[in-house]
Amino acid sequence: MTETFGPLYERPKSPDCPNCSCCAAPLCERGRRSTMRCAGHTDASTMQLVSGCPCSAETTEGTHAWRAAMIRIVRHATERPLRTPAALLLRALETAEGGDVEDPEDLLGMLKAYRYAGVTDAGRPVITPFGRRYLAARTDSRFMTPVEVEAVDHKARTATVVVVGWHLERGVTVLLDQLVTETGLKAEELPGKHLEAEANCHAATADEIVLTKVRIAPELPDGWMDGSVTSAE
Repeated sequence: MTETFGPLYERPKSPDCPNCSCCAAPLCERGRRSTMRCAGHTDASTMQLVSGCPCSAETTEGTHAWRAAMIRIVRHATERPLRTPAALLLRALETAEGGDVEDPEDLLGMLKAYRYAGVTDAGRPVITPFGRRYLAARTDSRFMTPVEVEAVDHKARTATVVVVGWHLERGVTVLLDQLVTETGLKAEELPGKHLEAEANCHAATADEIVLTKVRIAPELPDGWMDGSVTSAE
């Protein structure tokens, strides 16, 4: 016979995230560790609800989306910068601080697409933090420097590296996927590897370090590390 009473078995409800009102804590944890953010780890019925979650946003420092955005911005600034009229408009927005800015070539839309500019509630164009980061990257001194991979966190999809040109002891967190993509190495091959990359070695903090042009360092000559071979040879 069929039992018509008894306990109702349901999956336990995940705890709410303490930092936002839209997500469960496990979702935000996954979202922070992914460039797809929270919205990329839920189904279509709730994607819109969590699409603006601040816990995984690219504007929130330390998220994977933020780290990926910093790489994109620095590459844009150093490898394929804005045309002069757009760059001048962005610089004008920086100095205007919400005041009137002329846009004779109608370039504001392009700056907004790059997320370098936005509009205030009053309808005035303003520069965004991404726009300021772009302008800073245009004048930052960048150097090719040795980079040693100390450790890989497979779950978090990050790696801890020592950027020799910045600090010989302090670790820098970088996206594991960047190292894998740019070097062609597998994640498990990275710990202990010596790489080279271009970096802003005058950065004040580890989180401000952005690596580009990452590659495997050439092998050192035999005897280099034990002192039997010197640079003079």
